[in-house]
Amino acid sequence: MDSVSHKHLTSPASSKRSTSASFLERRLASLNISRRGVEPLEQIRGPLGLNLLWEPSEPRIDFVFVHGLRGGSRKTWSLSDDPAHYWPKEWLPSEPGFRNVRIHSYGYNADFGDRKGGVVNIHDFGRALLGDVSNSPLLRKDGDAYLLAKRDPNYQDIGMRFHSIFFLATPHRGADSAHLLDNILRFSMSHESKAYVKDLIPNSGAIQEINDEFRHVYQGSHLWSFFETLKTSLLIGQEMIVEKDSATIGLPNERVQLINADHQHICKFADPLDNNYLTLRNAFISVIESIDQEPSAANRDEHRNQMKTLSTLLGISEIPDGSLSSIVDKQMEGTCQWLTDRSCFHQWQEGQAGTPKYFWLSGKPGTGKSTVAGHVIKHLKNCGSDCSYFFFRRGDKASSSISDLLRSLAFQMAFANRKVRKTLLDMKKDGESFNKNDERTVWRTIFMARIFRIELNQPHYWIIDALDECQHYNGLFSMLSKVDKNFPLRLFITSRPSPLLDRLFSQEKLLVFSEQMNVEDSLQDIRHYLRANSNYLPVEDDSACGELINTILEKSSGCFLWAALVLKELESTYSEQQIWEVLRDVPTEMDELYTRILDGMMNLSRDRELAKAIIRWTVFAARPLTTDELKEALKLDINQNLPRLENAIGAICGNLIQVNKQSRVEVIHQTVRAFLIKDGLNSEFAMDKVKENSRLAEVCLKYLGGEEMKNPRNRRGSAGKSLMQRSPFAEYASLHFSNHIARSSSLVDQHFMLLEKFLNSNILTWIEYIARSGNLYGLTQAAKNLKSFLERRAKYRSPLGQAVHIVNAWANDLIRLVAAFGQSLIASPASIYSLVPPVCPPHSMLYKNFGNLQPCLKVMGRSEEDWDDLLSCVVFAEERATATACRDARFVLGLASGTVIVYYTSTLQEARRLLHKEPVRHLQFSNIESFLASSGRRSVKLWNVNTGVQLWAAEHCIDILTLNFNEDDTLLRAATKTNQVAFWDVTEGREQDTRPLHENMQGDEVEYRPPATHAQFSSDLNILAIAHRQRPISFWDLASNTFIGQFYVEDNKRYPGPLLLALVFNPNPDISLLAASYQQEQLVVLDPWTQEEQAMIKFGAHVLAASPDGKTLAAGDGCGTIQLYEFETLRLIHRITASDYNVTAMVFASNNLRLFDIRDDHCNIWEPSVLVRQVDSSDTQSENVSAEIPGDLQVPGAGLATIWDSEKTITAMIDHHLGHILFCGREDGSIGLFTTDTGQQLQTLYCHARNTAVSSLRWNQQESILASTDISGRFLARNITQTSSGQWIARAPLLDKRSPQAIRQLLISSNGKFLLLSTATSDELWSMTGTLIESRDIPRPMPRMRINHSTETNHVVFFDDSVVRIFEWDTFKELTSETGIILDAISKPGSLFTDVAPSHGGRNFCATFFNSLSSHVKPHLSLWPTSSFHPDAETAKALGDYGPLAVRIKSIIGVHKSSLLFLDYDGWVCSAKYEAAVMMAEKLSYVRHFFIPYGWHSSGAEPVMGCTVWGHIILARERGEILVFHRGLDFEEKVELCFG
Repeated sequence: MDSVSHKHLTSPASSKRSTSASFLERRLASLNISRRGVEPLEQIRGPLGLNLLWEPSEPRIDFVFVHGLRGGSRKTWSLSDDPAHYWPKEWLPSEPGFRNVRIHSYGYNADFGDRKGGVVNIHDFGRALLGDVSNSPLLRKDGDAYLLAKRDPNYQDIGMRFHSIFFLATPHRGADSAHLLDNILRFSMSHESKAYVKDLIPNSGAIQEINDEFRHVYQGSHLWSFFETLKTSLLIGQEMIVEKDSATIGLPNERVQLINADHQHICKFADPLDNNYLTLRNAFISVIESIDQEPSAANRDEHRNQMKTLSTLLGISEIPDGSLSSIVDKQMEGTCQWLTDRSCFHQWQEGQAGTPKYFWLSGKPGTGKSTVAGHVIKHLKNCGSDCSYFFFRRGDKASSSISDLLRSLAFQMAFANRKVRKTLLDMKKDGESFNKNDERTVWRTIFMARIFRIELNQPHYWIIDALDECQHYNGLFSMLSKVDKNFPLRLFITSRPSPLLDRLFSQEKLLVFSEQMNVEDSLQDIRHYLRANSNYLPVEDDSACGELINTILEKSSGCFLWAALVLKELESTYSEQQIWEVLRDVPTEMDELYTRILDGMMNLSRDRELAKAIIRWTVFAARPLTTDELKEALKLDINQNLPRLENAIGAICGNLIQVNKQSRVEVIHQTVRAFLIKDGLNSEFAMDKVKENSRLAEVCLKYLGGEEMKNPRNRRGSAGKSLMQRSPFAEYASLHFSNHIARSSSLVDQHFMLLEKFLNSNILTWIEYIARSGNLYGLTQAAKNLKSFLERRAKYRSPLGQAVHIVNAWANDLIRLVAAFGQSLIASPASIYSLVPPVCPPHSMLYKNFGNLQPCLKVMGRSEEDWDDLLSCVVFAEERATATACRDARFVLGLASGTVIVYYTSTLQEARRLLHKEPVRHLQFSNIESFLASSGRRSVKLWNVNTGVQLWAAEHCIDILTLNFNEDDTLLRAATKTNQVAFWDVTEGREQDTRPLHENMQGDEVEYRPPATHAQFSSDLNILAIAHRQRPISFWDLASNTFIGQFYVEDNKRYPGPLLLALVFNPNPDISLLAASYQQEQLVVLDPWTQEEQAMIKFGAHVLAASPDGKTLAAGDGCGTIQLYEFETLRLIHRITASDYNVTAMVFASNNLRLFDIRDDHCNIWEPSVLVRQVDSSDTQSENVSAEIPGDLQVPGAGLATIWDSEKTITAMIDHHLGHILFCGREDGSIGLFTTDTGQQLQTLYCHARNTAVSSLRWNQQESILASTDISGRFLARNITQTSSGQWIARAPLLDKRSPQAIRQLLISSNGKFLLLSTATSDELWSMTGTLIESRDIPRPMPRMRINHSTETNHVVFFDDSVVRIFEWDTFKELTSETGIILDAISKPGSLFTDVAPSHGGRNFCATFFNSLSSHVKPHLSLWPTSSFHPDAETAKALGDYGPLAVRIKSIIGVHKSSLLFLDYDGWVCSAKYEAAVMMAEKLSYVRHFFIPYGWHSSGAEPVMGCTVWGHIILARERGEILVFHRGLDFEEKVELCFG
């Protein structure tokens, strides 16, 4: 940040200045410049030290105002005692140019009227100022003080930031009056002399020293010196206090200006129009502009990078400056001033207490509402205010939904305000994510949880144009009603007149200034516009021109658009007669005018086809095309090459189409689009939605299926192809072809055939192109649109046929592709060619078309043939899951053991564990904050889920049925079995008053108070549903604690009724419904306010869950079946059948696409493709295209999930030294033999005790011995041999023993004669003959590792804590000294080794470890030379600590050749070279080979993996399968990491 420092103190366009001046005048009026009550003298003088007067949203420059002798930090700068005259604080912040200026004042005690003497001199004042600046948290990153800053090494960084110094009548050479004053003080009986007064005597030593030294250090700073021109009235007469020659320094490049004032008024002004104030202000602004022209490159780059990060987070690429520029550029000087001059607008802008924060301007179509909105934006910016804006445009997908609006506003607020930017960057840093297409989620996570928690220093304005162009804007008002009244947000909204908008303002109790544009308002602006543009018309004189303008005004009826179009037509006339002929014939209604224009276009037969094509692409494109995009589209559409299209487009299309400043093609007004697509338009240019969208779809598919998008021949990647210069049309065709298909005709086959061709040929290049953008939403959106198209097509055509099957299968593949490989695709887009298809199911289109081509990765051993709804499964060994919850980026599972496990929703990776310390019954996320509440039988606890910190715990003795946070997260509430609602204060955990639920009930229910059985809260509706055994559901309004009513599942209202099994509210407040399930297989949806039934079906659901968007209801029964319904209608859309345990709990992910369920000891993660079946609700052009599917075709999909037998889970694995077979131990205690050729099991070798899981396996090559252990402590060793027929035989046990403790590690000596086992308290050495040779106690039960020495076969290496010890196999004798070999990379005792592996050839040892057992400590990876591990060694010096690599390692796979193989947290199989020369380089590099889908290794347990001597990667899946990846290491992609 540049700093402008001012000792004694520290051009925009005229329109900006007038705007600012008028705003300042109103501000002064509001401040009431008149004498208020008498203020204390100290307050009038101002505080001492550095004081912040104003801080903008984005401070880049600092002004510091420093007073003179006997002045004060406020008094010096104020004409009177009234605060409104304190101009640095009250006037400057509103000046143009001061938008990014932070303003301070500095006060010090320099009152020579003080009776006490003083030794403080100017030097001391300067040092005090410099110290305060240096210590200020606002400035420290950030004239004697200037000299000190330049001289003192401690302050040089501050000195370098001084840009300009303004001197106001500063006596650089002293002042004669100082000599007189010093004499007065010396001879005064009541006062004493002051050292700083002596310093100001002309030619004093202090003055000379300052001036001499200043000449040598001022370079780099800009000097402005202002001198007084009037004498100051003193008791002894009038005198010039500081002469001109003393007020100027006389240095090169010093700017010298006069101020027409005496010394006392050199910096005191009456109002913002005071000429002296304007002189000074203009000088300030000149300096600000010069600084802005040379911004800090580092700051600029930092800001750019931060906004790039937020662009990814919010899904917004830019501020809508293009829309604003195209509007503002058309505005004439003086137009729209009628609005900003109105008192109601002033009140709204200034935001005085009690005035409405909302301003709603309505007007008829074509009256210039958008221009007014642009004017308001420009006006607010000229006043130095922060504002964000959004222009709704029907037909532009990026400007049509509330979600688009909110994300754009958040992006703009972050751009303008560093506090907002920081909080959103922290969100990204913490790994937070949210559903970008759900406006309620965006509002909650971005605004309520973050932006609205920031303390803004000034108001922020939102300008929203054409709100009525957004189809679903109702929800915005309920959101706005939740904004804290103290948050300085003000909204300006434009729309057409709307009773609905009026009702919404009233309904949500939002105070609003409501203004409607009248004809007089519009006529003012039209007159300005006509005067500015009528000079080119062929009229003789001003009188004729005035008559012409009056005629146009009269006929316009206040319609700005009509006047603009007529003026365009008049520009093509050549005589006054032609002008009046046009005005006589031109219709006054817009539709008639449009018809006249189209008729004129019909007469230009040569341009007719081109004009129609341009209109087609402009009206129906999913977003406005650039001129380059349109040129390419027209070339493909009508085979015309138009190099200068932008210059001719207006003439070709009758000026109905224009090119804005961003070179985007658009209709001149939204009414043009509405006119062209309306029914019954009798014109060749009439646009049929379905027909034209079909044409656009064909053109897009023609490009996507063409030569430029062909898949590359080199299937290992497409780096060259991807970097080629693609057509400007590539982005549009790739992202939006499916939008046009979804809106196209179901009866036309042409685009259907083009679609099939594209899918079977160029689809991989398209997927790569989308992935390179960093956002895969285009794939999901294409899948939704294709499915929507097929469903609608089924109404008219048979849903059978090869082409239909292919398109539907590809749509499913795209959905699954994003779910299974999304992050990996973004990390490596080229992987779509050779890495993705092979790991897709054999029946998928990706595998069928591209998964079996040479050369590529091969996956052997998988059992499923097609995509499975079951994405993954988290299994808990000997545990039971009891509760679950999900919000945004995290979902949590509560266990009967009292542990709460937090997972990342997208990767299923465990984030942390929380200890509730009793069986967890309920889990609930907060609505806004990052809170998680957990409850058990005896306690409720609140956690910060981001940090894992327990915030408080509260003991209780109530039986809780459900937990819930109130809407603003200030209270945690619980409904109890005793018909009460308990409350806890979220801040401190104090229990509030408990409310009973029976006081106001009517009728016989008052006396009947049995224990409640079910309860559910709705935070948005603020109501509670509670039910008792075989009684109706009761509803309570929690705001008033009043009874609402009851729902009876049967009309006769008899008791006892059916038994209630489950309840769930729809979480979408716009869908005010509740679902209830009863024992008699009745599933009901009802309105809680009216208790009226909306729908009912037969299904016996035990558990219910609703998707966050409120569209889907999941119902799980006691047999493991889950059915998915449309919530409002209970139309069955999907069924998941799983032969598994009873479903006990369910919850949806925040993106509405993933479902978690709990079944005893595991949690299933489902992702049915049907959940993305529908086109987004934000699609505003599909409502008249999609048709209702006939009942006989509403056949729900069925998801047949294969739930594996957990007893078959592979728990341990070791490969044979030849690499062709694997030994695998299972959960059931069996040990099987698998082949690496196919991944299939060949036979079972032997078994431990039934259902006793095998915990580890070791293989000895020399003696062909397989050793195994199980969880009971039993360990066996057997010879494994192979017969001549190929059969493998496990011989009689060489060793069969049991340890009293769990065995942590097993190791066989290289010669196969000894076996070492480690428990928590001892190491035991056994001979293969069954003899215990030696047992060694371990003093501290710390984690440790044992490994064979890679060069000394009779040595075993112990990694204990922070040292290495070497033992002899034969005798178990320690060969190292008592202190062992100290590892220099281990910082302190208590380290945890997680893996140790020798390099190929045994030259080095590689170890991963933690320097502490704390969960917050980062892992380390170090490399030690094997030569340093010998009996005589005392220390071992690591070749390096490779922390940047260690934090990426999820699991060590093994060693292959000269590389360490590992699985990273993103699912990539990677390798890092062992050679020290490589790892010690300034940049550590590793190689990514291929990735494994999350569902195959995200069960929550450490993945069981390995690598054979042939380089095959082995993975054991939870379902008891062995997957073998052939040729996976052939693919290589280098990744570089920087140290530090």
